[in-house]
Amino acid sequence: MTRAWDSFGTKCFLQAILFIFVNAASEDMAWRPIIVVLRHDLFPVALCFDARWAFKAAYLSYVASISMIDKLDKQRILQSLEDGLFRGGVHLFDTLDSTNDWSLAEIKRGRELPFVCIADHQRKGRGRRGRHWVSPSSANIYLSLVWHFETAGQGLGLLSLAQGVAVIKTLNQIGINDAWLKWPNDVLIRNDKIAGILIEMRAISGGPCRAVIGIGLNYCMPEAIAIESRVRWVDVMHAIDGTPPDRTVVVAMLINEVVAMCRQYQHSVSNLLVELELALAALTDKEVCISTEAGDRINGKVLGINAMGELRVLVHGEERSFSSADVSVTGIGSGLDVDTADADD
Repeated sequence: MTRAWDSFGTKCFLQAILFIFVNAASEDMAWRPIIVVLRHDLFPVALCFDARWAFKAAYLSYVASISMIDKLDKQRILQSLEDGLFRGGVHLFDTLDSTNDWSLAEIKRGRELPFVCIADHQRKGRGRRGRHWVSPSSANIYLSLVWHFETAGQGLGLLSLAQGVAVIKTLNQIGINDAWLKWPNDVLIRNDKIAGILIEMRAISGGPCRAVIGIGLNYCMPEAIAIESRVRWVDVMHAIDGTPPDRTVVVAMLINEVVAMCRQYQHSVSNLLVELELALAALTDKEVCISTEAGDRINGKVLGINAMGELRVLVHGEERSFSSADVSVTGIGSGLDVDTADADD
């Protein structure tokens, strides 16, 4: 595996190792405050640490610095995918307006399916309801996979949730095991958003459907950008224990899980309901506030989902179903305090 070694990150990492060895004989090392001065090519940087965190802080700085210049490797992605599957190709771009927009345009042009579009940066990334999806360069994962479904579009109501499970399985593979699914299209860790799914469909009236499955996964969100976001977020770099695989590896894993979920959806969608209910368990029986597209706010208790992917909510003793809305958990003592509409992420 080849990585670009940034001089600042390397110096930070090596100086931390030197500090550990020099002070290894000191019994009170873990409690001694220190000053570490790192000289970059253009300016000095002074950092003050409690010594017990010096090594970890330096290592995280190093990992963050190299991840920001670690470009995606198309050949390594292709080597991890099923041979001959993507008849329409796997396309990797340095920058695009939106991977979903590019994919929709290619469907219109007649590109053979399936195909994948990946971008290192999106200028106009979109979330649900046209909301802006923050897409800094060389930091996160932005991809769209286009798949042909024989069923009509109305039979794909569970697809967004199913692909949320595919994201969770990808995270499980790299050692992140506490992600959960938030209806209708978010993946969270604790109360913070790590990924979102946007499904857009093009169908022949009453016939087969071509689905664009757009996924944004936070891998290493720059702090400066995250501070500007109104959405509570987390990324792979902060959620994982230990060293994460690089973005190229995670992209390949994610594509394979999305493909597996598309195939499962085609052949046994009814069997997915149990799996989806488990993934949504963090919301079940919670008191929530439903914000509808019409601007209404409705309070109730989550009962689960139905076969069309609609959220079932008990409102004043009567069950109601919602096909599209934002959900905020409001129950005191629920263990959650979540409001993650994808306005900025």
